[in-house]
Amino acid sequence: MRKFYKDPIFLLMLVAPLPVWIWLFAIEGITSITKLAVLLNLVLLYPIVEELIFRGAIQPLLARWLKQRWLILSLANLTTSSLFVLVHLVNHSPAWAIATFIPSLAFGYIQERTNNIAAPIILHCTYNAGYFLLLG
Repeated sequence: MRKFYKDPIFLLMLVAPLPVWIWLFAIEGITSITKLAVLLNLVLLYPIVEELIFRGAIQPLLARWLKQRWLILSLANLTTSSLFVLVHLVNHSPAWAIATFIPSLAFGYIQERTNNIAAPIILHCTYNAGYFLLLG
């Protein structure tokens, strides 16, 4: 098992959303969530559960049957990320649900690269923390 926290791609992905957060902060300012329980659900509970389901169970299952790859993207990751978007349609507008596709691809890629579920969980928690702390 790779030490994902030493992987340069993982580290790059960890800081990649910073420009987006800075841009959102410049446009919107801080409108963070005031209830700690809500914030903990959005930043810890939901990302952990989603990653265990999508990158820990669904993507590896699909990878057994869907072997096709295009450069760094697997068909299993693309399919899992599409399912991830569909699930987000339950609580989000179509535009925001579709916006989860790119981060989902990143989470799936780092899972395949490191073969360690902790890597996409940490990325997902970090991405949610930045987003929800700024925009609430």
